[in-house]
Amino acid sequence: MTKRHATLRMLLAVVIALSACAGGSTVKKVEPNALWQQAMDGLAAGKWTEATRLFERFTLEFPTDSRYQEARYHLSEARFGAKEYITAATEFARLSSDFPAGPFADDAQFKVCESYQRLSPDIELDQEYTQGAVDHCQVLLSYFPASEFVPRATAILAEMTDKLAHKLYWTGDYYFRRKAYDPAIMYYELVAKTYPISAYAPRALNRMVDAYKILGYDTEEAATRARLLKDYPESVTPKPKPDSVGRR
Repeated sequence: MTKRHATLRMLLAVVIALSACAGGSTVKKVEPNALWQQAMDGLAAGKWTEATRLFERFTLEFPTDSRYQEARYHLSEARFGAKEYITAATEFARLSSDFPAGPFADDAQFKVCESYQRLSPDIELDQEYTQGAVDHCQVLLSYFPASEFVPRATAILAEMTDKLAHKLYWTGDYYFRRKAYDPAIMYYELVAKTYPISAYAPRALNRMVDAYKILGYDTEEAATRARLLKDYPESVTPKPKPDSVGRR
């Protein structure tokens, strides 16, 4: 038992004792199996507050039970179900960290990734949570490469990475529309360098070509066109061939 859980159990015991003294009654003792079933029923019914309370009580009262790690996982699931994504992410991460070789380590790590995905806002806003999803999905892929959650984590990673690229591209367009071409080019370059496999990389290079053309930077325009053709040939629209009809 960790020091933290010992302290929590002691506080719970004090609260129970005080309640008994004040009200002249005692708190009914619940057997672990009965408490577990009540908690699982609450979780299955989507009664998130009830499930949270019951699983929390189970972890405090029965820390040596063989289902302790599972109880912590379901407690975090109840938080997730209640859309308390920040708290859920914190508790999932703690479970994975406390028991890195446990049966719920990769499950919990994936749920951290998914929690941050749910927190990811529209591109106009700060993308701290989007970056958090990327970071935690990468942790899963690095430390649990055989996990059943790898395909789903990979999909979230791709989605969130593309969103970060979109954010930079959107910022570049913000400046481009206001004819502030130098900062626009800077953001487009960040897209191409930081997220080269995203869908926004070739679009950013195309916008850089447009900006250089407007500014009259012929050398830079030509170099960017060549870069676009080399790295993303499928994104370059080929020039139409001269019509041969009527030619001799």
